Amino acid sequence: MDRISVVGISGAGKSTLSNKLGKKLNLPVFHLDKYFWDVGWKKRYEIKEEFTAVVNGFANQDKWIIDGNYTSSNLDLRFEKADTIIFLDLPKYRCLWRVFIRVFDRKQPFDKTEGVKQKADWALVQWILTYKTDEIRTRVAKHKKEDKNVFVVRNNREINGLLEKLGNMQ
Repeated sequence: MDRISVVGISGAGKSTLSNKLGKKLNLPVFHLDKYFWDVGWKKRYEIKEEFTAVVNGFANQDKWIIDGNYTSSNLDLRFEKADTIIFLDLPKYRCLWRVFIRVFDRKQPFDKTEGVKQKADWALVQWILTYKTDEIRTRVAKHKKEDKNVFVVRNNREINGLLEKLGNMQ
């Protein structure tokens, strides 16, 4: 297990799981939000292809954990190159709650660029509520037939079980 792609809705726990897995498996972790957003929640790349090239650079390495959605910026390529795909398919209400709680955490988020703090605005709420869960389920399911580890987890208990299972596979 050398290349792990972690996807899911905002607030599902992608970055936390990725960090824990990175430590257990001794793999570098790339949080896509850290590379996409600049201070003040300004996009770092106005041209989609520029960000896609950055993500491709990570995906072309031998070992990695990449967490984030950015479905139009090469999600399929990340899935193709990954040997393990993890989809955190948590209920939207739980993800909204987690995002709301993070707004009050005053520490610098480890998965964001320095100076970018968690915020919960109407755009983020709408994004969570309209997240294309079925589309991601379909895209993930395509890879179950291949020689890949594919995991779909739906709650904290399953996340913790997966973390333990994957940690023991190395």
